[in-house]
Amino acid sequence: MTVKRKKKREYAKELKIERGVFDEYTLLHLYKLLEKTRIMAESLVKEGKESVILAGRREKNGWVAIKIYRIKACDFKSMWKYLVNDQRFIRLRRNRRFIVNTWCQREYRNLKLASTAGIDCPKPIAFNENILIMSFIGKKGTPAPMLINADIPNPKKVYERVVESMKKLAKVGLVHGDLSPYNILFMGKPFFIDFSHGTMLRNIFALELLKRDVENINSYFSKLNVPVKESNTLYEELISLIRK
Repeated sequence: MTVKRKKKREYAKELKIERGVFDEYTLLHLYKLLEKTRIMAESLVKEGKESVILAGRREKNGWVAIKIYRIKACDFKSMWKYLVNDQRFIRLRRNRRFIVNTWCQREYRNLKLASTAGIDCPKPIAFNENILIMSFIGKKGTPAPMLINADIPNPKKVYERVVESMKKLAKVGLVHGDLSPYNILFMGKPFFIDFSHGTMLRNIFALELLKRDVENINSYFSKLNVPVKESNTLYEELISLIRK
C-alpha cells in the first residue's frame, strides 16, 4: 500500500491537482481507473462546486473527458431525493459516498441509453466509484463551447435538432432533467451533456423535469427570435411519445 500511495501522490502532482481538491479515496480510484484504461489526464477543463472535469488522452483513441464528482461538496440531500424515486436504484443507503457513487453510475447509464437512442452526446466509456470517463466533445483537449456562448449560424435549424433529440429521448422513456443552453455543447450541431439528473418516466419527478426542460429550451431560442413551438404543445407531444 505504501508503494501505491507514493505512486498516487506522484501522479496527482503530475496532474497539478492540489491537496484538498480531491480526497485520498478519490485520488486512489482515479489512479487505478486511469491505469486500467491506459488514459493519461492532461488538463483541467472545468472545475465546479460538485464536480471537476479533466481532459484525458488515449494513445490510439484520442481525447476523453474525465468527470469526477466531489464527495464532500455534492448536494447529498438533493441527490438522495432524486435517486430514491428512480426505480433503477432501489437499494440505496443513506451514506454520502454511496449516494455520490450511485449518482455517477446513473449518469453513465443515462449516457448509454441516450447514445443507443441516437442522441448526439458523450459516449460513456467507463466508470468507477465517483469517476466517469466518456468521449470528449471538442478538439485537442479544448471543449466545444456551451450553446449559450456559441456562434450559431442557423438558430432555427439548431432548435429543430434539439427538439428532435428530445423526442428521441422521450421514445426510450428518458427525461434529461436539466436541459438548458448551459448543458448543450455546440460543435457544428448540438450535443447534450450532463445527464446526471436524467431519469425514467416512473420517477415521480419525471414529468416536472420534462416540463422544465421544454420551458428552458423554448425560453432560450425565443430570445434568438426563433419561432418555437408553444411549450404546452411540445410538452404534450413528448408525453405522447413516452407513453407509446
